[in-house]
Amino acid sequence: MEKTAVVTDSNSGISQEKAKKYGVFVLPMPFYIDDELYLEGQTITHEEFFRKQKEGSVIYTSQPNPYNVTQLWENVLEEYEELIYIPMSSGLSGSCDTAMALAQQYAGRVVVADLGRVSVTQKIAVLQARKMAQQGLGALEIAGRLQFVKNECIIYLTVDNLKYLKQSGRISAGSAMVGSVLNIKPLLYLQGEKVEAAEKVRGDKAVRKKMMQAVQRDITERFHAASIDEFYLAAAASMPAEDAKKLKEGFENYFEVPCSMSSIPLSIATHLGYGAYGLAIIRKMDTQTTNV
Repeated sequence: MEKTAVVTDSNSGISQEKAKKYGVFVLPMPFYIDDELYLEGQTITHEEFFRKQKEGSVIYTSQPNPYNVTQLWENVLEEYEELIYIPMSSGLSGSCDTAMALAQQYAGRVVVADLGRVSVTQKIAVLQARKMAQQGLGALEIAGRLQFVKNECIIYLTVDNLKYLKQSGRISAGSAMVGSVLNIKPLLYLQGEKVEAAEKVRGDKAVRKKMMQAVQRDITERFHAASIDEFYLAAAASMPAEDAKKLKEGFENYFEVPCSMSSIPLSIATHLGYGAYGLAIIRKMDTQTTNV
């Protein structure tokens, strides 16, 4: 029996296929489309999701069924002594608090780490945890090390259409209407538990430039680092592959370092819509991973 397994949810952006490659386990997050239940990566594709969203289907997110959570854990614990579970930030979903309550039934074999992360920042934490598990560290020690650096990351993001931010209550109907008419793009950021507004910019090229400038500034001013070499650069997008590739190349040209590109998880895309994208930096640890 192996020692420590790493489990996460699909809000990390890790697909079931990638999970096998990385040696981790992923709980598919549920959401409803026109009151019909779907599970990310299992019962709907990204293409189908965005088609339904564009057609005006009513989409809303939900916490995973506790039975599905514990069933996954128990299947994993048949092969491992313990597991560390890294869900999306408790500030964005109640699923983390639910997992912490469920973990009390497992006599220390399940450790839930609330790292205040989602999407690519959550993904990097999962891969760092896997690397530490391979090195023989236990779940509690892995969680402690990740907690120590939990805020050493930030995501900046923007959207193509303000409609979905309005539907999720992030902005008012009036702001959405004015923003759409004037081609205003919000620049938002997430560090920790809440999505905050950085500024409003007119046009996609301008907001992309502001996004890269904000990341560059944060390296020295927010994180007091010498250079971007101390971080992973990671992007996520809900757009055609060719457009995402161009976006990735633009980030790489600006920062002169590699940038990974992932799809925005569907639970997040529910609130952001098609054409959204984000850029993140995540502090590297002594235990590094190249599988980003």
